[in-house]
Amino acid sequence: MTKLELLYQELLKREVVTYKEIEDIFKEIGEKPSVSFRYLYTEYIHKLLQKGKLLHPQKGLYVAVPPTKINVNSYQPDKYLIASKIQSLYYLGFHTALELYGCAYSVYNEIYIVVPSEQKFRNFTFKQIHYRPVFTAYATKGVKKRLHKNHELIMSTPSRTFLDCINRPEYVGGWEECLKSLEGLSGVNAQEIQQLLTTIRKDMLFRKTGFILTLLSDNPYYTGLIDTLQPFLQRHIGTSPMYLKKGIKSTLNTSWKLYVPIGFEYYLKGV
Repeated sequence: MTKLELLYQELLKREVVTYKEIEDIFKEIGEKPSVSFRYLYTEYIHKLLQKGKLLHPQKGLYVAVPPTKINVNSYQPDKYLIASKIQSLYYLGFHTALELYGCAYSVYNEIYIVVPSEQKFRNFTFKQIHYRPVFTAYATKGVKKRLHKNHELIMSTPSRTFLDCINRPEYVGGWEECLKSLEGLSGVNAQEIQQLLTTIRKDMLFRKTGFILTLLSDNPYYTGLIDTLQPFLQRHIGTSPMYLKKGIKSTLNTSWKLYVPIGFEYYLKGV
């Protein structure tokens, strides 16, 4: 077996790799302890790309194509593996986390990679999947590791997913999609919600949390959460009412000092 084929076989085991990972693999199978980028690219990466054995979604990122899928246009690489290789400090969140938890209400062709602003990247589309960054100041809070195809993904915990989704429902498809997805999200924890809110310290998020948990109070996944958290939440909300969604005819929810669109609670009907 040639070194080119040996490299390809090793890449297939990982499916999605960065250039640095290709370099590390080559060092293990090659004769030289170090090679130039130009040599490795010209003699190996470029040849695999030409043969259709590698795809190139983004700069520095490669997908090893299984032999039976070479030059098959319908081949769809694992979107979660691709997303996990774009930046080193990240987590998969919002609708993407809901998908991984198995409770997303609908199928999306977008992947949300949450990163600190210094890790920003341009969104891109590959094989009809859109990879989009979402910026956060708290990229290491409320995250967990999950094994996926022998690779560790970093994703938001259920509690962080809940807060992210109600904080920025536009990354879940809007409020209706958000609520119907959260209906099936298990594992939201009162202590972690309190810890995260204490870190984020956003008045509107305290109000949203109280209001949404009240709406979900009959759901077995959320049993007792509002009773436990209500005193804490109400201590941290301001005195002036705020709008859940501006520009929409609303009524005031006095418990949370929140103007809520008329009929908002009906988003949960029929779930």
